[in-house]
Amino acid sequence: MARTVIVGFGNLLMGDDAVGIHVVRELAARGLPPGVEAVDGGVASLEVLGSLLDAARIIIVDALAGGGEPGAIYRLTPAELGSVPTEHGFSLHEFSLPQALALLSLTAKLPPIVIFGVEPAAMEDGLELSPPAAAAAGRVAALIAAEVGAGADA
Repeated sequence: MARTVIVGFGNLLMGDDAVGIHVVRELAARGLPPGVEAVDGGVASLEVLGSLLDAARIIIVDALAGGGEPGAIYRLTPAELGSVPTEHGFSLHEFSLPQALALLSLTAKLPPIVIFGVEPAAMEDGLELSPPAAAAAGRVAALIAAEVGAGADA
């Protein structure tokens, strides 16, 4: 069976940076259809993505500072991720997402990848998402559930 993996990246100790983890936890709690799994990628983007190359499709969720309003949602491909302005793009992870994807593409054929980014409001010590990021996390979870066929009531 073709496997779709939804991976959320982030640091749970850094406020909105953890939005990806919050989204995959919500999706796992809702229940996912057969062949779809949710993975907490923490901050190890290169290691986690490298272990998922056998997936038929990967959906990534992460905080993305693209210059929009806090809570803005971005849906990008890896190629489009490179167009995020560098003065706004950043990562607290071992490798930034663009770096991890670029390195992996040098050594392996990547499956189709979709990236959902959420514009952070607060990237500081804290266990909670800001109100804009929390609202966006719920919207992203619903978008991904619809995309993988989990249904609105899943």
